[in-house]
Amino acid sequence: MAVGEGAHFVEEFSLARRRVLRFLAERCGFTVFAMEFGFSEAFPLDRWLQGEGDDGDLAKASRAAAEWGAADLMHWLRHHNRTSGHPLRFAGLDLPEAGGALRPALEPVAEYLREVDPDALHLVDTVLEISDRFLEGCGSGAAAAPAWAGLEAAEQNDLTATLARLLLRLRAVEQLYVSRSSQSRFDVARRRVEAACHTDYMFQAANALMSGRALAADLSVREIYLAESVRWHPRRSPP
Repeated sequence: MAVGEGAHFVEEFSLARRRVLRFLAERCGFTVFAMEFGFSEAFPLDRWLQGEGDDGDLAKASRAAAEWGAADLMHWLRHHNRTSGHPLRFAGLDLPEAGGALRPALEPVAEYLREVDPDALHLVDTVLEISDRFLEGCGSGAAAAPAWAGLEAAEQNDLTATLARLLLRLRAVEQLYVSRSSQSRFDVARRRVEAACHTDYMFQAANALMSGRALAADLSVREIYLAESVRWHPRRSPP
């Protein structure tokens, strides 16, 4: 079931969505709650919602959830999971920080590569070294796009090329990575790299829009990632 909203940060929409969620969880036995939230950032938040840490640790698990109006919902979810026979798993669908960051997606990939392929770590290091020069403090795709435009063209191209090489590396040696970890861990790592590639594309697409040079439907890159994530999670979840 999909529950939308007419605009972000409208209290009535949030309250209505929370009541529908409670009904689906408490009366209908739903077990997965997927949200327009960073795919990668959702994993540590889900661990907290399943009982990891203390009740006051929401900001440690997810600064975004604590600061962007979702704190009450997340505390209810944690309580529900503690007391219900049908706990809810939390799943993220979106690009990191709505297309305004790369670190939330790529830092866990770096940890993964240290275990399965240390020789490929330099690819992540290169991307983060470039992105740190323009993404600090952005927090959204709208802020990241003009910051990206301030990079030299050679750096913009290096960022894109290195991310493409990283994704192709994962695809080329999937069986090796799986043998050194697991299929599920590989799938998550690949999805995180795909998020980074989509985010990088959005930098250019959003900047072109702001500059009056947008290609038709160019910003649908983010929507494609969201739609693919809606399929990705059920395929890897219990019935």
